[in-house]
Amino acid sequence: MPLDITTKRVADVSDLPVKNADGTPMIDPDTGNPITAVVFGPATKIWQAADGLRRRKGIKRSREANGKFEAALDHEVPDTIEFLCAITKRFNGIEISGVQGDADTVRAVYTDANLGFVRDHMFEDTRNWENFMKASQTPSTSGFDSSLG
Repeated sequence: MPLDITTKRVADVSDLPVKNADGTPMIDPDTGNPITAVVFGPATKIWQAADGLRRRKGIKRSREANGKFEAALDHEVPDTIEFLCAITKRFNGIEISGVQGDADTVRAVYTDANLGFVRDHMFEDTRNWENFMKASQTPSTSGFDSSLG
């Protein structure tokens, strides 16, 4: 019997571990629970739109600089931050003094230069289909599951 390929669908949303600078999972010191981020995956329209916008910005900057690709790289970090802010629903187990709300916390973490390792790890992990392998309960609708995280 042939394989029903639809059994290989990836999840739209995943609860990914947040990593320390050395690549080890970040753990809440009080509870021992892993620190995670609820993120939209590459199969979703949210992820695809955010990635497309990030790539188009780079192409536009190169075009405006007479084809010099270096112009796109000058804004790589801000473009990555915008991409991650668009696809990250929230962090679980992270707080920042004086910052309230999921969106503001996400932006504060990703824009803190001294936490750049979180941005870099999350950028790589959110582009890896393997991190979304848990099969969706229903066919992909490119929405989000509010029960995660």
